[in-house]
Amino acid sequence: MVALGVLLTGLLAGLSMQSGGIDIFGDTRFGGLLFSSGGVGVAVALILASGTAMVVRRRSVLAGLSIAAAVVIGGSVLLFSSDSAEVVAGGVLLGCSAVQANRRRGYRALLIGSFLLGLLSAGAVEALHYPAVPRRYADYLTESDMGTPMVVPVLCVFVVVAVAWAARNENQGESPATERDIRTVAAILLVTIGGLLLNVAFVFSMFQSEYGFGDRWNYGLFVVLVLFAAAALLPGRSGVMVLAGTAVLLTSTTTSGVGISVSDGVWTLGLVAVIAVSVAAGTALGLRWGRPLIGVAVLAVVCVTALFESPPLDNVHYVASLIVFPAAAAYLYVACTPAAPTPSTLGLAIPVAITVPMVVTYGWTAYTPLTSALTDTSWPEKWLSTGGASATVVLAGVGMWALNRYRARR
Repeated sequence: MVALGVLLTGLLAGLSMQSGGIDIFGDTRFGGLLFSSGGVGVAVALILASGTAMVVRRRSVLAGLSIAAAVVIGGSVLLFSSDSAEVVAGGVLLGCSAVQANRRRGYRALLIGSFLLGLLSAGAVEALHYPAVPRRYADYLTESDMGTPMVVPVLCVFVVVAVAWAARNENQGESPATERDIRTVAAILLVTIGGLLLNVAFVFSMFQSEYGFGDRWNYGLFVVLVLFAAAALLPGRSGVMVLAGTAVLLTSTTTSGVGISVSDGVWTLGLVAVIAVSVAAGTALGLRWGRPLIGVAVLAVVCVTALFESPPLDNVHYVASLIVFPAAAAYLYVACTPAAPTPSTLGLAIPVAITVPMVVTYGWTAYTPLTSALTDTSWPEKWLSTGGASATVVLAGVGMWALNRYRARR
């Protein structure tokens, strides 16, 4: 029952830890963006997730926090629709799951796989909430037009039942001791505050520019410095999970989604199924033949496929994004275990906590594609930003090798 609880709480945490982003229609001053942005909720969620994994050990307390977080998420979805409440509660769930999964490597793999599945399929699950309306119009709809979302509330019920059942039938002693080190606290604060400030600076810079995003992908380079410094701060080889999160984050900025009409529920569910199979395969391979550098190499190849934009080679990029990337991400995380709960939580949450893009993906407005105005500059920027992401993934692999080789001896 513990395995089922870890699986379900990880999935719910991944679905919930999504920020609504910066409120670009609010105060455009730097201070106003800082305190009104959705990034603040993500920062609080990361601190709570890591703090829970570091401090809480009693299984009864972990069960109580998990149930409370699931109730908050379900209540938010059904009653008051607060993105910040869902993100923060998702952070608490992730921290509790990381401690519960610390008993066995198999439990850790279940947490990694379920959290990634929730994270990567959140958009598809959200599309199921609006079965007749494209997602880009959902923010303009009334509550009666949108309907009542059911996927997440039902999952919340399952989480409450599974966690309560496990708490009733399992030993309620303390989980294995977790690390409480000042360097770990410093790494958490560095990722949290650094990611938030860089995100706000990125958006503030866009407000000051006549040309929108422009070449501001280079803000991603500052993110790399923050994450590598956090990995170096963590004691022992714990930093490998942060470097794994860095590789997954940078690769995710190069991946491409495939547009599916939200009215085609079967296709949307099929997309979730493909992601689930891919993540499960990567998790199983990581448990059986886990080699972190192999995962890094595959992620670097996925980054390079972002350069394939024209048919028929664009299909290579789609396959790499939808099938190879989820499997490689799960494989890399699992291959880096065992790791203590706090570094595991921090590494898993990095793709959520850091929202500054390395590769800017231009979307569609309601009437015209934004890319039509950027044909003269998109290719040089695409080569530079994709090359920067690929090189950073490789550097993350070098950092993992160094941490495993030198710090493991101490």
